[in-house]
Amino acid sequence: MPPQKEALASQTLKFDRWLLDVSRRELLDSDGVAVPLSTAEFKLLSTFLAHPHHVLSREQLLDLTQGRQADVFDRSIDNQVSRLRRKVEQNPSKPSLIKTVWGGGYTLTADVSKYEQ
Repeated sequence: MPPQKEALASQTLKFDRWLLDVSRRELLDSDGVAVPLSTAEFKLLSTFLAHPHHVLSREQLLDLTQGRQADVFDRSIDNQVSRLRRKVEQNPSKPSLIKTVWGGGYTLTADVSKYEQ
């Protein structure tokens, strides 16, 4: 495993009101309640957390999460972002954590830090 992925795998990351225990693939809200994530949602969230405040195109997100190129009509990332927003956003219809950048892709607006217990 590359050093960056190895370091990430043993971390708990804090963003907004959430904790993501990367090694356990567990998302916890501010009350410590676990929110289940599919494998695709976990990979997408991990990608956003590794690149906060950066606009990631659909093509980049597909490559980083699934290791494949998008075709012109591929909207699978849009669907995954929508499902992830339903879990992490306080109001999924007006997202504040995962913003759409028209003509660019998506960006995670929250600061990300290592969580030390």
